[in-house]
Amino acid sequence: MASTINMRILLIDDEPDILRSVGGYLTDMGYVVDTAESGSAGIEALKQKPVDIVITDFRMPGMDGFEVLRQVKQISPDTEVILITAFGDIDGAVQVMREGAFDFFSKPVKLRELTASLRRTVRFQEVRKEKEQYRERLERIDGAARRRYGLDAIVGKGSAMQNVRSLIAQVWPAETTTVLVCGETGTGKELVAPAIHYGSGRAGDPFVAVDCSAVPQDLFESLFYGHVKGAFTDAREARAGYFEEADGGTLFLDEIGDLPLAMQVRLLRTLEERRIRRVGGMEERPVDVRIISATNRDLTAAIASGGFRKDLYYRLNTFTISLPPLREHPEDIPMLANHFLDRFTHELHKPFSGFTPEAEDVLSRHSFPGNVRELRNILERAVILCGTDKITPEDLQIDLFSPVVPGTIPDIAERNELNLSEIEKDAIREALTRARGNRVRAAGLLGISRDALRRRMERYNIRVEGDEGSDKG
Repeated sequence: MASTINMRILLIDDEPDILRSVGGYLTDMGYVVDTAESGSAGIEALKQKPVDIVITDFRMPGMDGFEVLRQVKQISPDTEVILITAFGDIDGAVQVMREGAFDFFSKPVKLRELTASLRRTVRFQEVRKEKEQYRERLERIDGAARRRYGLDAIVGKGSAMQNVRSLIAQVWPAETTTVLVCGETGTGKELVAPAIHYGSGRAGDPFVAVDCSAVPQDLFESLFYGHVKGAFTDAREARAGYFEEADGGTLFLDEIGDLPLAMQVRLLRTLEERRIRRVGGMEERPVDVRIISATNRDLTAAIASGGFRKDLYYRLNTFTISLPPLREHPEDIPMLANHFLDRFTHELHKPFSGFTPEAEDVLSRHSFPGNVRELRNILERAVILCGTDKITPEDLQIDLFSPVVPGTIPDIAERNELNLSEIEKDAIREALTRARGNRVRAAGLLGISRDALRRRMERYNIRVEGDEGSDKG
C-alpha cells in the first residue's frame, strides 16, 4: 500500500516471538520497523528516533501499556498508539483508549486484524495532516487579501449576483475542478477567479493570473513551462513557468479565447497529464493546479469557425459561471457606485459624502454598455474631477463614455451577415475613432487590456494614422 512508504512503526512486546513474527510481517508490508522488548526500552527508542505508530503489548513487566501510552503522548503527541491485549484485558484496553490510544486488538495476533487496524490508523493520520495543512494555509492568508479578493469583492445584492456568489461558494470544495467564467467585457470576470481561490483550501498557495491575449506565441513554452539554463540563446539561468509558480494553488487563464491553436494543443495535453517539462530539460514533474479560465467570446461559435478546440473547451468548462451584464441587474448600480466611491475616496485621499440626487438619477438611467468596468472608470474620473463633497452629473461626464454618433456601428439586427470577426473589427475601429487614436482609452471603451487591443489590431491589420497618442494615458 502506497501510504506505508517511509512510515515508521515501533513494536514493543516482551515476547521475542511476537517481535520476530509481527515485525517481519510489517516489514514485508513496506513499513520501517523498530522493536523493543520492554516499555522503558521502547520509550528510550522513541526519544532517539520519531515514529508514526507505536504498537505495544498491554501487560509487560515494569512499564505497562498504559504508561507507554502516557509517555508517548508526552514525547510525540502526533504518534498514534495501538494496543495488543490478552482476552481478559479488554476492559483495561477500553480504558486506555479513552485516555488516547487509537485502537487495540487481542492475542493471539491475527494478521488480518492487525492490517485493518493499521489502515485505519494511517488513514486517520493522513486526514489529520490534511486538516492541519488546510489550517496552516488559512493562517498564512492576509485578512486584507481575503477582503479585497475574496467573495466580498463580488458586489451586488440582486438575485443575479447572488446566484454568482452561490456558484462560487459551491465550487470552493471541488479544488481540482476546472472553472470557466463567461460574460461580456467589463462584467468583472477577473474577480471570480480570486474569489474561488481565496475561498478554497488552495488559498494559502499561489494565485497566478495570465492574460492569454498578451502571450507571444514564440514565448508560450518558456512562459508556461519554464526553461533550463542554456535552453536557448537568452536563457542565462533556469526559470520556472506559470504552472510551476502556481503549483498547489490556482492558475487563472484570462482571455482564454485568444489563445492560438498551437498553444491550445499544448495546454490540453498538460491538463490531461498534469505533468510538465521545462524547455530544454529532460525531467518531467507533476503539477497540482486548479485551472480557472475566462472569456468574453462565444467559444461554441469559435469552435464552429475552427478558432478553438472542442476537446479543450470541454476540459475547461466542467463548471461554468456566467456573469450578467450590468443592464440585467440595474438594481445593483447604487451599491456598486458607492463601493467604487469608497474605494477611490480611500485611494485618492479625497473625502466625499456621496452623490447628489441628480447624479444618482444620471447613473440609474445610463445603459452602461461597458458594464461594471465602465461604471468604475466613470467613478474614478469623477473622484479626480470633483471639487466638492458630493459627486454631481458634471463630475460623472457620462457623455464621454456614451456613443458619440448613435448608430455608427450597425445594429446586429441590421447586418446582413453575422460574421464575428467583422463585428469585432468594426467595434475596434469605432473605439479608436472615439478615443481619437488613443489606444489606452480605446481599450477602456472596449473593456479589454491595451495588450489585448494591440493583438487584435495586429490580427485585423488595423492601423492608427500617424499613431498619434497611441500609448498615452
